[in-house]
Amino acid sequence: MILNGQSDYKIFVSGTASRPEKHAAEELQQYLFRITGCNLPVTHEVNLQDKYIYVGFSEAPASLLANINPQEFGNEAYIIRSDGQHLLIAGGQPRGTLYGVIGYLSDHLGCRWYTKDVMKIPERKRIPLPDKDDRQQPAFEYREAWYNEAYNATWAMHNRLNPSMQPVPDSLGGSYISYPFVHTFYNMVSPEKYFGQHPEYFSEVNGKRAGKDAQLCLTNPEVAKIASATVLSWIREHPEASIFAVDQNDGMGYCECAGCKALDDAEGSHAGTLLHFVNQVAGAVAKAYPNVKLQTLAYAYTEIPPRTLRPADNVTIRLCHYNYCSAHKIGGCNDHNPFIERLDQWRAIASRITVWDYFTDFNRYLMPFPNFEAMKHDVKFYADRGVKGLFAQGSNMPSQGGSEFSTLRAWVFAQLMWNPQQDAQALINEFVKNVYGEASGYINAYIQMLHDQVKPDSVYFSIWSEPGEVNYLNPETIRKADSLFALARQVAKEDEQLLKRVDLAYLPVLFTKLYFHTIGGSAYVSREEAPEVLAQFKRITGENNITRIAEGDEYGNMDKFIQGAELSQQFYTGWWVIGPFDNENLKGLVTVFAPEKGFDTARTVTGKNGLNVQWKRYSDHTSGYIDFTKIFDPSENVVAYARRTVVTDSAKNVQFGIGSNDGVRVWVNGILVLDRQLARRAQVNEDRITVPLRKGENDILVKVDQLKRGWGFYFTEIQ
Repeated sequence: MILNGQSDYKIFVSGTASRPEKHAAEELQQYLFRITGCNLPVTHEVNLQDKYIYVGFSEAPASLLANINPQEFGNEAYIIRSDGQHLLIAGGQPRGTLYGVIGYLSDHLGCRWYTKDVMKIPERKRIPLPDKDDRQQPAFEYREAWYNEAYNATWAMHNRLNPSMQPVPDSLGGSYISYPFVHTFYNMVSPEKYFGQHPEYFSEVNGKRAGKDAQLCLTNPEVAKIASATVLSWIREHPEASIFAVDQNDGMGYCECAGCKALDDAEGSHAGTLLHFVNQVAGAVAKAYPNVKLQTLAYAYTEIPPRTLRPADNVTIRLCHYNYCSAHKIGGCNDHNPFIERLDQWRAIASRITVWDYFTDFNRYLMPFPNFEAMKHDVKFYADRGVKGLFAQGSNMPSQGGSEFSTLRAWVFAQLMWNPQQDAQALINEFVKNVYGEASGYINAYIQMLHDQVKPDSVYFSIWSEPGEVNYLNPETIRKADSLFALARQVAKEDEQLLKRVDLAYLPVLFTKLYFHTIGGSAYVSREEAPEVLAQFKRITGENNITRIAEGDEYGNMDKFIQGAELSQQFYTGWWVIGPFDNENLKGLVTVFAPEKGFDTARTVTGKNGLNVQWKRYSDHTSGYIDFTKIFDPSENVVAYARRTVVTDSAKNVQFGIGSNDGVRVWVNGILVLDRQLARRAQVNEDRITVPLRKGENDILVKVDQLKRGWGFYFTEIQ
């Protein structure tokens, strides 16, 4: 077809073809030229004496259309067919033909679009035209990877994603659009409009109606009527949408009124009231728009299917694989078993299911997160069970993103969502080789090092994990990572763009070092080394315009994180500790136990459940967090003490920072200087106190209670 930059072929596309088909012809012309140096002319007319690549079914010869009914092609399905003389690349509307061209360029000619800046366009002197009959359609009709890199429209088109949150323009084929995207209860029935006069439309929570951070009263018939009218207006106003979302709000706050509770109790799930409500809306939609589809979440408190209620035929269930083990693939450890059971139960009662899955750490987007086993295997798991769409929630951050290997994850997800039968590990290897070039060996070693540590079934980390809660971010691992990236940077130093990509891959290691520095982990980085590490971190985040490092405002503020790393402070990590003592009645924090009456390391006293306890030394250079849950057993409904001395060369006022989980009392030289009775998660310097210290030794006594989950404290001297 093309030899040594010469060809007698033309590209035919109908003059009345759609914009995506005309764009497909332009893409084909552009990349054939880049591959071979031959510029095939694009024409809208057919001369039977000439040879053509037909883009679209229009006017293709009968020899290429044998046994083909163009009307049977779905909107993304295509065929690549050659009879040895002509080539047909055609598919359904609106994206099929365009995806066919992408498929021809990638599957048959080896083109790849790894990132928006890194692509592989192989040079070839010869492109033959053997007989071909390649017919494809995606495994999932909806494919979205929530990484900033994946929302570049051209990149998404080349990798055949059809995202909803930031749709691909119609000229590039368009997208599968959910309107609104998610969490739509208050969009349908607005608290601003209705709560004042009709609080009964909204959730009853703890005996009170709530018009904020809650849900709707799903058994109130007026709510269903208002919601149905709203959805019908959406359908009229948004003909571009593929599906309409009738979704619970984020968070909890489900209705506990008598009617809702009775139905949920009978159905054994809060999905009972949800489907009762959604099916009413679906019925109203089906009467007016028989072909329109709705979707609703099975998420958090609605994940469990109801006993008897069934989704209407026009309702898609969007099941969320939320907060299960991230270390292992589905089926790779027992933590996933409840989800597998619930997925199978939903499959038995729903005509259509899509999945929303989570592949990032919401607390720390920049934290290393070795979950490639889930990425490699779970897409195929869903496809094998007939799931119709997949939203892979990653770390959609400003500009280039920046979470560990976000570009790699976006590209691999894109390939697997189209064809999950591919070898996922081979895709990862291909990306690393082509994006990191001569540094790829060191990058692969880093990836392997992290993932080797999370293979055992006993390992668990979640989408809300902190660096100090996982097993794979120990000081030795970080030192090895430093060494690997030093070697990677050495081989990349002559290539400015490659070096920037290596630095971006290194950013999570720098983040880890700084994170532990901010909580007193001197084993990761010394106070003397910290300024240089912080300078590297700021340079790389600045170059990549990374301004947010987590999902929420509390943890996501980049400036706040940097300020914490810049703060000059000393963490007190060496203590005498004693406990646990009783807190069953939640009065333990104010109850005077033996350690408040004197300090005697040789004395044994009675603790919780009659245990004999005494003072013991504790020190940890990996973190400034004094984690009582790792020191004491039991570690629920308890209190414990920590004591140490501070020596000063003169009498002076000193500022201390305290962060505790949960309530805390602090005495300095026997005087109570802090009394915080509350439930909270420990944060460095959440409380700051300035106290007078005398010359010489000063006694510090800290007492912390445990109310739920974690238990421990930070203690710093702010300088």
